[in-house]
Amino acid sequence: MNIQSIIRTVVPMAEIPQPKQWLSVLKYLIVCTLCLPTIGNAHHSFGAFYDMSKLVEVEGEVVSVVWRNPHIRFKLKATDELGGETIWDMEAGSLNTLQRNGVGKDALQVGETLRVSGPASLHGLDTMFAVSINFANGEEVILNPNLAARLLPNFNDPRANELAIADELIAESRIAAQGIFRVWVPVSRPVTGSGLYVWPLTPEGQAAKDSWDPLTDDPALKCIPPGIPVAMDNPYPFEFTNQDDTIIMRLEEWDGVRTIYMTPRPAPPELTAPHMGYSVGSWEDNTLVVTTTGIDYPFFDDVGSPQSPAATVVEHFTLSENDTRLDWTARVTDPMYYSEPVTLSGHWAWSPGTQIKRYECTL
Repeated sequence: MNIQSIIRTVVPMAEIPQPKQWLSVLKYLIVCTLCLPTIGNAHHSFGAFYDMSKLVEVEGEVVSVVWRNPHIRFKLKATDELGGETIWDMEAGSLNTLQRNGVGKDALQVGETLRVSGPASLHGLDTMFAVSINFANGEEVILNPNLAARLLPNFNDPRANELAIADELIAESRIAAQGIFRVWVPVSRPVTGSGLYVWPLTPEGQAAKDSWDPLTDDPALKCIPPGIPVAMDNPYPFEFTNQDDTIIMRLEEWDGVRTIYMTPRPAPPELTAPHMGYSVGSWEDNTLVVTTTGIDYPFFDDVGSPQSPAATVVEHFTLSENDTRLDWTARVTDPMYYSEPVTLSGHWAWSPGTQIKRYECTL
C-alpha cells in the first residue's frame, strides 16, 4: 500500500521516527500545512454535527469512497453490539487539505478492513468525522492533525518543529516579495462560528439564530458558498492580485472571488458575487482598508447567526515590516441583528511556492 501521508505505526511514541521529508517540504510550503483551524477543515460547523468532546472507534470494511470537496466521504460496513450489520458514513477533511497533508486517493481502497477513530454524531446517526485510520498492517494515517492533537492520546504532531523554523525560512525567501500581492496562508483564523463565541444579538437576531437547523439550513450542505465576513474564516490560502484600479482577492475555499474597487464609483447594478457584497478599498500606509456593503448572504457565521442586508464590514489588511505577515481585523456593524459592532481578527503568513488550488465543491 503506497500512502504518502502523515503515518505513524501503532507502537509506543518513543519509538516513532520523525519523517525527514518534513523539513524539505517546508521550504516550499512553509505554513500551508500549518493552517490551524480551531475545529476542523471544512466549512460547516463540526460542533453542530459531532460530539467533539470524545473519541469513538469503529472497525469495518470500506464499501465506498467519494473523493471530492467540501469533504471526502467513505462508508464502512461494521457489526453492531447485537451482531447486526451497520453502515457508517465517514466524513473527513477536504480534498485540498488532505492532499496538502500528503494523503492521496490511494489511501483508501474498497474492500479494506479499517479501524477509524473520530468524534461521532450528536444526533444519534451512524456518522463520524474521521480523524485517524488504522490499517490491518499496523499503520495509522492521520487525516486531521489538528483534531488528532486534541483527541488522540500522546499524538506527536510532526509539524511542531516546522513552526519553530518557519519565520527563518520565510525570511530567506524574501527576495521574491511583492508586497501584499501574493499568496497568503492562515496562521490564526478569525473563527467566526463553530459556536465558540456568544455574539451581542438583538432579540430579532436571537430569534433568527434559534430558528436555524444545522441539518437542513446550512448552505455548505448544498455547496452554496459563504459571504463576507464568514468567507474569511477558512483554513485555505488566498491571493491578492493587482488589476489596474481594482484588486482581485481569490480565496481557495469555494473558489471565492472578491473584487475590491480602488477608485470611487457607484455600485454596479448586478454584482458578480453578491454574497461577497460591494467592496471599496483604499491605502493607509501599508494597510489596505476595505469597506463592504450590500452583502447578499444571510449568515454571519457557520452556526446560523444571522446577517441583514444592512450589514457593513470594514476590514484592515496590514502588511508587516518584513513583508511576511498579514494582520487582519474586521469591524461588522449590523443594527438589525447585533446590539453593538463585532470585531474579528486573524493573521496570515506568506508561503513561497504555495499555489491556489481549485475547490470545486460537489454534492
